[in-house]
Amino acid sequence: MKGKMLDTYEHWEKSGHLDEKLKAIKEMVAKRATHRQVAEYLGISEKSIIKLRKAHPLLNDAFNYGNEELKKNLEDAIYRRAMGFEYEETQTIIEETKTGTKKRITKFKKQALPDITAIKYLLITKFGIDYNDGKELNKGVHQDAVGPPTAAGSWGWRTFTVAQYEELMARRIENGEEEWVNEHSDETNNRTKGIWKQPTK
Repeated sequence: MKGKMLDTYEHWEKSGHLDEKLKAIKEMVAKRATHRQVAEYLGISEKSIIKLRKAHPLLNDAFNYGNEELKKNLEDAIYRRAMGFEYEETQTIIEETKTGTKKRITKFKKQALPDITAIKYLLITKFGIDYNDGKELNKGVHQDAVGPPTAAGSWGWRTFTVAQYEELMARRIENGEEEWVNEHSDETNNRTKGIWKQPTK
């Protein structure tokens, strides 16, 4: 009686190559590799990869680990842009002298200024509705797009007072038309819906 046919994962395990394959998958996914690219590297079909992930938790964990690493690296890059950073530029100068050609390399330290787009993104994703672009409490009024754009491609606009706008946004959130995420709103669940509260007068 023939034994059970081993799948690709089980072949890796039996031959002692499993750890090597899982490590490679983590590294590839962390560098934005797709299912197809990973499958090509492993010499199997994309459909097989999906099937193997469902059958073997460690393989699925390797993909999830790679995705988490990618997300962390992207968040770190956005943070770096938001805060500003120091970098080094190298300038190579070729000079002609009496004795021949001379190459001079000069290094400069430069400072990249904080990026406002990255700052806005982090404020909105980390602290939710308090930093929404649409909320202009200091101006006393707010303009909100209403209806679809016209044939010319421009939106219709309606002007609200702060109180009217807050009431409108509260209704939208209540009706599920808008959702706000505050990463720090709940210690046990870092991805919860933000709750709209009227400001204290």
